[in-house]
Amino acid sequence: MNKFDGPSPFFGLSSLRAFAIAAAALLACAGRLRADGPHAAAAPPGSPLADEIRSSPVSDAGFSFAYDGKQSHSFLSSWPADNTAHGFTDRVEHRSTWADPKTGLGLARNCTVFRDFPALDWVLRFENTGTQDTPILENVRVLDLALPTAAAEDVVLDQINGDDCSEKSFLPIERVLKPGDPPITLAPVGGRPSNGTFPFFNLQCGNKSCFVAIGWTGQWSATLSRDKDGTVRVQAGMELTHLRLHPGEAIRTPRIMLMHWRSDRIQAHNKFRRLLLAHYLPKLDGRPIDLAVTAQTFNRTGGRGFWASEAGQIAAARIERDLGCDTHWFDAGWFEGNFPDGVGNWFPKPKDFPNGLRPVGDACQKLGMKFLVWYEPERVAQGTQLAREHPEFILPAKKAAGAGGLFNLGDPAARRWLTDLLVRQIADFNIHTYRNDFNMDPLPFWRANDPPDRQGITEIRYVEGLYAMWDELRAKYPRMYLDDCASGGRRIDLEMVMRSVVQTRSDTACTPGRSEWDQCQTYGLSLFLPLAATIGWDVGAYECRSSAAAGFCGEWDILNKSFPLEQARASIAEIKANRKYWCGDFYPLTPCTRAADAWLAWQLHRPDLDEGLVLAFRRKDCTQPALPVKLRGLKPEMKYTVTLLDDQRRPAVRDMAGRELAALTLELPAPRSSLLVRYAPQHH
Repeated sequence: MNKFDGPSPFFGLSSLRAFAIAAAALLACAGRLRADGPHAAAAPPGSPLADEIRSSPVSDAGFSFAYDGKQSHSFLSSWPADNTAHGFTDRVEHRSTWADPKTGLGLARNCTVFRDFPALDWVLRFENTGTQDTPILENVRVLDLALPTAAAEDVVLDQINGDDCSEKSFLPIERVLKPGDPPITLAPVGGRPSNGTFPFFNLQCGNKSCFVAIGWTGQWSATLSRDKDGTVRVQAGMELTHLRLHPGEAIRTPRIMLMHWRSDRIQAHNKFRRLLLAHYLPKLDGRPIDLAVTAQTFNRTGGRGFWASEAGQIAAARIERDLGCDTHWFDAGWFEGNFPDGVGNWFPKPKDFPNGLRPVGDACQKLGMKFLVWYEPERVAQGTQLAREHPEFILPAKKAAGAGGLFNLGDPAARRWLTDLLVRQIADFNIHTYRNDFNMDPLPFWRANDPPDRQGITEIRYVEGLYAMWDELRAKYPRMYLDDCASGGRRIDLEMVMRSVVQTRSDTACTPGRSEWDQCQTYGLSLFLPLAATIGWDVGAYECRSSAAAGFCGEWDILNKSFPLEQARASIAEIKANRKYWCGDFYPLTPCTRAADAWLAWQLHRPDLDEGLVLAFRRKDCTQPALPVKLRGLKPEMKYTVTLLDDQRRPAVRDMAGRELAALTLELPAPRSSLLVRYAPQHH
């Protein structure tokens, strides 16, 4: 049965076939979705594309699971099914449902097909509509697709490392999938989704190339394998599901997004960036959020002393305003017990903040600045107020009175208590940006609390609770944005980037002297995530340019009377002027390397403005004073004004035609120096 209330690219197709054709249209280069009108169409049944799907070794559904010991491809087509579709200007939303007439297990797939990108995403929901516990539901693979390729065809897995607070964080990596090789399995460490492994990757296999993005703020896994005949199989979902559902109980799965591409890989990365900007990343007044440009000194002070007091915070905010910052960032130094022993004491230190944090928030508002406050509500330290007064809300690290552990967001009562606390304090403190850190691995707590026939349920309930709490905060304060941190960038996934921004991409930035690491992190992460930021320790151009991206936090000693205010002010002005370009396309101009004897460079280009920048670094042991580069996105006949700024920010201005600028040679006479090049069209 099919129901439609608006234009749909799958009009008249069965629910299974509709989804299969949509997926194959993206993953195979045939019957590609059109985005040129209200009746965009996919390949019809009976086309060569549909025949290819029917011959696929994987279920037409594009996902798979086991139920009562049987694989879904063997029975799902026999379950009664229904499909509805709702058409919108930029997308079509499909809802497909299946029902097991024997046990009452219901399955729903909510799928969004984008009109303006060759992409779609979906989430599954299982519900027990019966009166008895279901049989075991297990091995839920929300993505399960086969890509037929010739055995002689190259298949490349293009990805980046996740964050592990090392020199390897976010470095690009490539692996070739050869026919008959052992499968490649990707999974994070400890339940934080980008801890060591990143949940976005690109699979390049001729005309069937695609990006895969996983949205699950928990322990996901993905497996990529290639048969001897060349067929590539991609599977992804929660790492562990083996559970019964009680009567009336429902669960959701990870979100999967696929984007098809062909030909140029770098252009495909930019299409993926544009897709995230258009449909996933949070917006304010219809445009992407401006990440903070700020200075804070938690890592210098340890969150103590004059800095961590009402007078110190207001003094710091005034200096930041004078530097040109737009945000005052109060990190982990405001609560009783300090960091980390005080997490769970969510009240300001009475001695240092006798009036709470409201005076600081009000001072920021008067200065025209945003007020960002750090929390870590999911980790509870032993002996804190929360551990003592609400032990029932905690998944404990050990069985003892006042023991700490993981705050159980999967418990509705616990989540309600915490949400109410945050809602109240955001208003009481006049907070503009809520920063949520998470410095622990939740997976051992989740797994330890699962009964044998309910493996995965604690994680599912926790992740569902996390989304519910964050969605409520966003709904309550629509002009506030959420800052996602987890020991740096260990909690980045599709669901999190839909709700929050990344302003500390790695805790490698908690230590100075890592400019080359910073450069590589910007390079690698920018291939998959357009907007991110981190911390920098020095006011100099080389150091700031190495760390600054779509935002910046200066770990600067701004309360020191000898602090170089003018140099810092120049760096802040440059960072803010560059910020708009991060919404553009990203083009690597050199390989990504940590080598001290190399150049590293990239280009950011705004095609809507015909403007952009180039940022280049000549490392300390590099003997090459010049680097020829090939810029992209330029119009050959257009006249550009080109401004080159060295580490002293001395401008050299040139007028150049686009074809000349596209073959630019960058020159840096001294090692360990940087060059910023901005270009914009001349308007007569």
